[in-house]
Amino acid sequence: MKVCFTSQRAFADGPAINPFPESDPANIAYALGGTYFSSYTLRNQTDRRLAELFAPYDLVIVELNVESVILAERIIRLCAGRVATYSEGYIGEYQRLSPTMQAHFVSALRSATINFVYWEKYVPFYRALADRPIEYLPYPYLLDQARRFYAPLNQRPLMIALPSGLASLTRNGLASLTVVKHLLDTGLVNRVACWLEPGYFQEDCQAIRSVLFSANVPQSSGTINWREWLRTSGIDYRPLLRLYARLRSRAMASPSVPLANTEKISFHRRTGWVNYLAALAKTRLLIEMNNRETVGRNAMDCAALGIACVSTSRSDMQARLFPRTTLHDSWDIDGARVICRRLLQDDAFYLQVIENAAAAIKQFDVTLFRTRFESAVARHLPRGRTER
Repeated sequence: MKVCFTSQRAFADGPAINPFPESDPANIAYALGGTYFSSYTLRNQTDRRLAELFAPYDLVIVELNVESVILAERIIRLCAGRVATYSEGYIGEYQRLSPTMQAHFVSALRSATINFVYWEKYVPFYRALADRPIEYLPYPYLLDQARRFYAPLNQRPLMIALPSGLASLTRNGLASLTVVKHLLDTGLVNRVACWLEPGYFQEDCQAIRSVLFSANVPQSSGTINWREWLRTSGIDYRPLLRLYARLRSRAMASPSVPLANTEKISFHRRTGWVNYLAALAKTRLLIEMNNRETVGRNAMDCAALGIACVSTSRSDMQARLFPRTTLHDSWDIDGARVICRRLLQDDAFYLQVIENAAAAIKQFDVTLFRTRFESAVARHLPRGRTER
């Protein structure tokens, strides 16, 4: 079966011979031996050119998020009977759309051959919206690549990880910081590693120090988040990304080195999944009081690296991989403190948690993704097409 996958990500177009070095749905193209097309290429094409581009494929999988609704509808119309949507973003993100665009969103779901989602508990919601097949399909996790960064537990300091700061609108960074402050104040950990968005890096550093250590409250920087602006501007910024990567490789021998430090906290810029894993592997515990419905990338990374993850049931993967360290309320600070204290004081409990996660993450590797995908497609596509 010949497959292609399209998404908003600024990856290069073409056959996905190698995995993309990210924890991202784009690796569906790699897992299925297919081709990747970026929306930055597709959205400026005529209908005739799009139809020609997709003609060789038995199934075109289109990422459906708030930025790509109209493009998804175009592709579904031009490739009738052989388009699947793959819902990306968090479950309630459609509320950002205008009423008219929400109707287009529903129309895309109702016109596609199959709709894939990566939150199992929201499958009923999607089935209520559309009478087309809805299948739960978490995207493939690059387990072998992630495990290369594994560090033995006895070689890690008492360091806790924060995957986001205060600038992320739906990651509930303030609640996570409140838990971390307790662990620092009680001496259960002695260091924190925090990853921040580049657009707000300096302001976030100062604000986090203020919250954790009662430092002076910073003045608002008024800076523009250029990365977010480029992503939403409609400009094809892939050439800029390639130039930036070349300049950065010359300027920095090790981009994962923390760029700002205090005695107890190190701040890292987000510079890609591989650099993130290399630094994350040195920690013992990750805290994310997440308050939006996500796939659970952090839980998957922690499971691969043998790190305990304390997060919420808003993430699909968190409860699957770390059921004993999952909270059901994103502001349950007391509950998070209790779990963290036990993880840091009870070695047997810690080992049970990370060993369970290490076994469970195998179910979402590339090979098993392929099996799950083929089974879902066989239920809904004509047999001749799936065997081509």
